[in-house]
Amino acid sequence: MTTIASKSAISGCIVGSLATLAFISILSRLQNHRERKEKENTSVRTIPEELREEQLSRHTLYFGDDGMKRLQRSKIVVVGVGGVGSHTAHMLARGGVGHLRLIDFDQVTLSSLNRHACATLSDVGIPKATCLKHFCQKLCPDPNHLLVEDLVQMYTNENGEQLLEGNDWDLVIDAIDDVPTKAALLSQCIAKGIRVISCMGAGGKSDVTRLHISDLRTASRDPLASKLRQVLKTDK
Repeated sequence: MTTIASKSAISGCIVGSLATLAFISILSRLQNHRERKEKENTSVRTIPEELREEQLSRHTLYFGDDGMKRLQRSKIVVVGVGGVGSHTAHMLARGGVGHLRLIDFDQVTLSSLNRHACATLSDVGIPKATCLKHFCQKLCPDPNHLLVEDLVQMYTNENGEQLLEGNDWDLVIDAIDDVPTKAALLSQCIAKGIRVISCMGAGGKSDVTRLHISDLRTASRDPLASKLRQVLKTDK
């Protein structure tokens, strides 16, 4: 019995050691893959003007030459680049916006892969803002056409002015899911005279025909909007 138990213990140790080595090997490969991706993503390339025009040609048909030039000159901040903000930001990048600043403190997790616009399994553990920046740079690696900044920080009352400084922003998009932080961002935008679009709650909803774009003061039947409006009134 002792001999059998000893053999079982030895077998268990061997299996455990092999499993540990295999796990370390997988982690090492993922790390190497991530490092290669980061090197590829951070490489800057120049895109000829005619190629960029062709890339945006379908948008030009809709917006016209003047409208497209306005888009290319526009500077937009997206605060919160999870399920809502990542889709917003990457479509702005595809659409021809010239300058994006992405602000989010959080990292890509396994549970966020079901809704993030561009994150994959190999992105788990890296900041969402950085992941999105790398993706946008794949769409247009030329900073003369698309400049993308990733600020891996949480937006707060204390650092809000700093995170929004440095440019005459055309628009701020609030894709935050925390009411006090949303209120702080909206207050800062109002104080600075920056136009802002604030995304409300649609979790668990399925009827897209009931989505509306309106002034926050007239928003109804949205608990997040109601709570945000109440907090902003209290903070006045």
